[in-house]
Amino acid sequence: MARQLQRYREIAHVMSRNGLYATAVQAGLGRWLPATDRQAHLGGVDAAARPELVVRTFEELGTTFVKLGQLISTRPDLFPESYCRAFARLTDSTTPIPFEALAETVREDFGASVDEIFAWFDTTPLATASIGQAHLARLRDGRDVVVKIRKPGVVEEVQTDLEILRTLAGRLSRAFQTLQDMDIVGMVEQFDRSLRAELDYLVEARACEEIAANFAGTPGVRFPWIDWETTSSRVLTMQRLSGLRVDDVDALDAAGVDREDLAYRAADVLLRMVFEHGVFHADPHAGNLFIESDGTIGFIDFGSVGRISPAVRRQFARMAMAFASQDTDGLVRGLLEIAPPRGTVDRRRLRWEVFRITSRLDGAELAEIRVDQIVSQVFAIVRHHRLALPPELVQLCRMLIIVDGVGVRLHPGFDYSFVLTPFAARMAGEHLNPRRLAARVAGAAAAAAELGFDLPGYARKFLERLDDGGVDVNLKTGELEPLVARVERTGDRIVAAMVVAAMISGGTNVLVAYKDQLGRYAAPVVAAGGAALTGGSVYLAWTGRPRRKPRR
Repeated sequence: MARQLQRYREIAHVMSRNGLYATAVQAGLGRWLPATDRQAHLGGVDAAARPELVVRTFEELGTTFVKLGQLISTRPDLFPESYCRAFARLTDSTTPIPFEALAETVREDFGASVDEIFAWFDTTPLATASIGQAHLARLRDGRDVVVKIRKPGVVEEVQTDLEILRTLAGRLSRAFQTLQDMDIVGMVEQFDRSLRAELDYLVEARACEEIAANFAGTPGVRFPWIDWETTSSRVLTMQRLSGLRVDDVDALDAAGVDREDLAYRAADVLLRMVFEHGVFHADPHAGNLFIESDGTIGFIDFGSVGRISPAVRRQFARMAMAFASQDTDGLVRGLLEIAPPRGTVDRRRLRWEVFRITSRLDGAELAEIRVDQIVSQVFAIVRHHRLALPPELVQLCRMLIIVDGVGVRLHPGFDYSFVLTPFAARMAGEHLNPRRLAARVAGAAAAAAELGFDLPGYARKFLERLDDGGVDVNLKTGELEPLVARVERTGDRIVAAMVVAAMISGGTNVLVAYKDQLGRYAAPVVAAGGAALTGGSVYLAWTGRPRRKPRR
């Protein structure tokens, strides 16, 4: 508790020193603010200068706030562009720490010294980040590796900050309607989960192995293996991949690498991760891709890995296809489906804003339309209409922007749609797959059957209300006959719906239970079920159509 109180005081002082006195008060930090700062900040802060002041504050507050700022920079669907640009400049690099402290971590986790475990270990860091430090090393069997070691004390520091952030998010959400609308509390909860996972190197190691397994046997792509004997939650040892940086075009040309082919192969690999596997490298910037002399692409650093559900993949694919065909209405429907509004939405204005984006395709090649421009405009629409984009979709869009930038760097005529469209077309059409259709039919049958079981209960409650005299119905004689006819039609439709639901449910159970015994007769059974569903649907649609009133 003393540590947390001290951290509250530190946060308040840093905010006040950077001109955010009023914000600190609104966040409930007033008791820790220096009284002498009150007069200095009564005039407030210029709005244009505020993003830079917030970034400076986050930098001074260290690891957790730097990571939060980096997350904010990837959420243009929630935050104004000025803040996203400012936070994008935050760097994760920090001053190296003495190796002796890291060596003690290795001894504690493996019961042996660095010299006993490794044949050679470079104590000069290869890279230093806010959470850990990376070093080159060689295993006893002669294999070259990179060893990442978590900094001592960083977990305790982050946990304290995360608890404080949750409290501050709740207070600021109550103080600012805008922050409440963007669900800043939910965003902090998401940040909490992702940062805690990043602190555990076992999570990164498993993600690396999972993606590598998805591409087992695939030529032209390489992922580092993990040395599990020297890996723990605080130490990660993986194969050292070497090669040329993917953005070093001069070196690639000198090595005879076909840059155009490389650009499309890299995009293809990353889109396979998304659409075929649902787990993808979320930060494939130039520093994380190495190109070997034969053109093989090596991926490193799996601290940021995205996961996207099949449902969101299909929704995104349908939106991509709608965009490619300039289907404004399809894009609007898809956008509202994948990002439901947090409040009321002006559909006419939304359609007009989407149309302004799709109209840019008239007379233009898709290769001329950059992904970052399109995504930026879509995020502006999402922010303006308060649509709730799934975090994994935002992460995917960020990945697409990075890959598009790398592709254009490799080949100025790079056309992302050439690679994206086939994946999107296959995924968008997957809902027509017979197996998926059968599952959806089974779900519909179950829902219909459940409704059928619930109807007697609702009817019983209605009759009890009648017995209690709780329902008053006033009718004119002329209105009674059409009402009775409508009740009769409704009863017929309910019975028909329950019969169809029972047929579908029974047919589905038969298929599931006896699929091996049915063999070649499975297809006719499915066809018969489909015919029954079609016939029942036609009957229900016909009997449910509006009836014209007879002329008097």
